[in-house]
Amino acid sequence: MVTFNNLDGGTPEKSWEAANWPDRFAALSTDGLGRLVVVAAHPDDESLGVGGLIAHVAGLDVPIVVIVLSNGEASHPSSPTHNLARLAQIRRIEVTDALAHLAPNAQVHLLELPDGKLAEHIDLAAGAIVEAIGDVDASTWVVAPWRADGHPDHAAASAAADRAARERSARLFEYPIWAWHWSNPDAPIWSDSTVRVFDLLPTERKAKARALALHRSQVGPLSDSFGDEVILPAGFQEHFTRTFETLIEVTVKKSGGAPARPQTDAPAPADPNHTLTTGYFDSIYSSGPDPWGFETRWYEKRKRAALIAALPRQRFGAALELGCSNGVLTAELAERCDTVLGIDLIEQPLSIARARLAGQPGVRFERRTVPADWPEGEFDLIVLSEVGYYCSSADLRRLLERCRASLAPDGVLVACHWRHPVAECPLTGDAVHTQLTHVVGLQRTVHHLERDFVLEVYEPRPALSVAQRDGLVP
Repeated sequence: MVTFNNLDGGTPEKSWEAANWPDRFAALSTDGLGRLVVVAAHPDDESLGVGGLIAHVAGLDVPIVVIVLSNGEASHPSSPTHNLARLAQIRRIEVTDALAHLAPNAQVHLLELPDGKLAEHIDLAAGAIVEAIGDVDASTWVVAPWRADGHPDHAAASAAADRAARERSARLFEYPIWAWHWSNPDAPIWSDSTVRVFDLLPTERKAKARALALHRSQVGPLSDSFGDEVILPAGFQEHFTRTFETLIEVTVKKSGGAPARPQTDAPAPADPNHTLTTGYFDSIYSSGPDPWGFETRWYEKRKRAALIAALPRQRFGAALELGCSNGVLTAELAERCDTVLGIDLIEQPLSIARARLAGQPGVRFERRTVPADWPEGEFDLIVLSEVGYYCSSADLRRLLERCRASLAPDGVLVACHWRHPVAECPLTGDAVHTQLTHVVGLQRTVHHLERDFVLEVYEPRPALSVAQRDGLVP
């Protein structure tokens, strides 16, 4: 592994300009690209290495998944002002903000593996990349840090991406970051590699520059104190202002042929890119007013009791129930809340819910399609019960962002979902709750897992426990 210091002068950008890189290597075209999976060892790798490519593909209406393996919490090991937890929080926010600017519809997965120790977690990283690729498809590109970049975490990210690309027969590209700093245009590593150049439009360069600027903890100092110095000095940043990006194409060799997905007795999931619409629910309610047995099944009664018992406060002000159906859970929420707004996609269950709670002045119901048609106001309690898996991955991310934005400063988000696969649903309950862990600024305070359902409570950081609120513990 190459030894280098980020604060050293390194190879100046003028040396790379003089090498006429675009004339030296073949251009890369995105023709035929069906899906882009970007792997970053740390927050900011994606913006530095392929921010322009991400912005370009976002304009093609091609699915994009970005997997950030670590929080980059070890970027300032000697900082006197920021501990690891604080740095992790800052960098999670920075990378989600940067990607929201580059590709608003991209799926973002923060694996939160330990910074500096990715080599110990290659199996986990490879599994996440395999899941992001999906079915075997040569039109999928996996783009990861370069194995020869000189950083051990970048080598580990490359190893995980290589393994996943082999398993799923995807094309594999790798992007240099630190090699621009310690290497030079005549180094053998370039002539021994299949280098490709991707030309950027002015709008894509501008988007990349903005995304990089959003990584404030890296492009500027944390403070004036020793140990809080800038990680990416101005001279280094010049390498990423070019009119092109450089990728190394890696030949992926399959072992034993293209693998099939594991065979189970479970039904295959629906398309994760399409949210279920009114037609699906109209057909469900055509069987009767209570198709899921909310009023009759012990399973449903017990699950509601668990949800109500998990609420961390005795009383709430304004509550929002997403997917309220016929109002059975709404009635129990009304006993703990001053007001409850229940929303659903179709009118049939809402008419039943209105009749059920006609005597409750603080309860109202509205027909809305979320996340697009989101209700105004701030809520002390938001209940997301048996709703998330009807959404596409992109719509679920928007839905959770809306929940976070509408949550009061001391609000509570409760989520509960069926864990068994349902053929028509784009996502599983477990996938919904995995995405919940990526919502910036929320802390999980309750985690109840059974074979049949998962129930979780999230509150804004730093959250107090129930015992703390009652003064039983400090």
